[in-house]
Amino acid sequence: MLRDPLIKYHIVDDFRWRSREVSRIEGFSDAVFGFAVTLLIVSLEVPHTSTELLETMHSFLGFVVTFFMLASIWYSQFIFFRRYGLEDRVTVILNLALLFTVLFFVYPLKFLFTLLLRDPLMKGKIQTAHGMELAILPQHKPWILTIFGLGFAAIFLIFILLYRHAYARRKDLELDELEIFETGSVIRRQATACGIGLLYVALGFATSLPHGTQREKDIFVAADFGVELLMLALLGNLIRLQIKRKKFVRAWRNNHKLATPAGFEAPQMTLPSPE
Repeated sequence: MLRDPLIKYHIVDDFRWRSREVSRIEGFSDAVFGFAVTLLIVSLEVPHTSTELLETMHSFLGFVVTFFMLASIWYSQFIFFRRYGLEDRVTVILNLALLFTVLFFVYPLKFLFTLLLRDPLMKGKIQTAHGMELAILPQHKPWILTIFGLGFAAIFLIFILLYRHAYARRKDLELDELEIFETGSVIRRQATACGIGLLYVALGFATSLPHGTQREKDIFVAADFGVELLMLALLGNLIRLQIKRKKFVRAWRNNHKLATPAGFEAPQMTLPSPE
């Protein structure tokens, strides 16, 4: 199901928006994202002493990072619905999967970033009712990295499926040449980001490797070094894809003379051959 096919497109960043009103899907999504932010805040009790206040401010940085991550996911979802205006069953199911993933991983994300900002090596101790204890036990570190990696990868995987679904319906959506390229470009960038999340899973596995003997230490160092090299390669690929996108958009603007004035309502455009 698509939004009103007779709608006049509003161009933003050379991409025609096929929806400009909040649907029930987006309204429900906004409520879920708002609840996710509430989950981040509700764990912060009002401090009773200055010591508690300072301790709370330490964890506040983790809240800020997690909040902006949630905001970026919300904005990516917002852009998708504005560009394509899809409301069919596949889109609804994938959007529900995205919301479930966000709610499931909101606490692990806050815990991890709060810890990393205070103790990047994850070897610090915290005061508990049973005395000073390690914030992350050594045997739990691989699981923490794996949970983070799986959550990170799952979110981008869902966006990949959403954009692939939009690409499959490019004729119904009347995507033009630039919009087809941008849809494919987003899929490639999201796939690279998904790979980065899976590398955290690999890093968790590498961390779990025994390193008691010299041979085990060599294997551990080699695995850790290999994961870091792959991480740099994926980050480099993200930069390469972004540069390629900018070049294509610049060339497309020059060829099509797309100097769109502010507030201009563009007419529908004829779909060129997707090949």
